[in-house]
Parts: sequence; C-alpha cells; structure tokens
Amino acid sequence: MKKNVLIALIAAMAAPLAAHAEGAYIGGNVGRAEQKVDLSGFSLKEHDTAYKVYGGFNYTPNFGAEIGAAYLGEAEKTGNGARISSKAQSLYVAATATLPLGEQFALTGKAGAAFNHVKVRGSAPGYSASGSDNQTSPYVSVGASFLLNKNVSFVAEYEYFGKIAKDGDANIKANLVSAGVRYAF
Repeated sequence: MKKNVLIALIAAMAAPLAAHAEGAYIGGNVGRAEQKVDLSGFSLKEHDTAYKVYGGFNYTPNFGAEIGAAYLGEAEKTGNGARISSKAQSLYVAATATLPLGEQFALTGKAGAAFNHVKVRGSAPGYSASGSDNQTSPYVSVGASFLLNKNVSFVAEYEYFGKIAKDGDANIKANLVSAGVRYAF
C-alpha cells in the first residue's frame, strides 16, 4: 500500500515536468515597446508597437537556450519645428528557465545578451542630422506560458534590452511587454 502511494506521489510530481517537454521551438510575439531617452538631465519616454520572432531549444524540461530578433518600434518627439526620432532593433541570445505550475501553466525567465542597433534622426529649421549606434547590453526577461496542447503555447513576457544606444552622458533604454504564440516540435 505504501509503495502504491509513493509511486502515485512521484507520478503526480513528474506530470507537470512532462507537460513542458524538451526539444526545439519557434515563436512570435507582438506588444508594446518603450524607449526611454536620457539627455543631460532631460528624460522622455515613448511607446510604439513592437514585434519579435525567436527560436530555442529546451535541453531539459526546466532549462534551455533561445535566440531572437526584436523590432522595438520608433520613438518620436516633435515641437517648435524640431523633430527627433529613433528606430531600434535587437538580436538577443539567452539561457532560459521554466518553472512548471501544473500541467498547463509555467513561469519563465531568461538571461543573456542583447545586440542592439538604433538609428537616430534629428531636424530643426535649417538643420538635419542622423546617425546610428550599436550597443551590447545585458538582456533579462520574465514571463508566463499556457500550454494549449503538446505543441502550442501562449506566452506573455516582459523583456529588458538595457541601454540600446549610448553617447557620452546620453543614452536610450528599451523594454518590451508582449504576448504571442510558441510552437514546439
């Protein structure tokens, strides 16, 4: 009797791990990116629609690796005939961790590096300038997933891409809140 109870307990504890299985996956998310510009005591935030595509591999039900590309939208401010804008994108690589909370739900976390590229344009009456910057930053993400079936999951994430551009004491930081679908093979 005790042996049957022990086997039942082990099986019940292992079931959530089996639901979030090992193997390759691809996905896509859509959401809202925020770019925060800091210039010598002046700060502004802008939001825009963003999206990303990614793929990864779960080596165990709890740990894996992921690579992705994100378009972080365009931040733009205008006033008094002047205009400044920045378009950002990122390529990231990260280690992933999954904490199953049952057969269908899981919490996720990622840590890695983001390779960011930003194009900046500025104009005022009689003046125009543009440039770009590449910046490598720490990348972190927290999220949750809902397993619809053995192949399809819905995901929601908050991702921080760090400083995506830096020039002296001026910098631009970016984050993304998104939801999407992931397909496991």
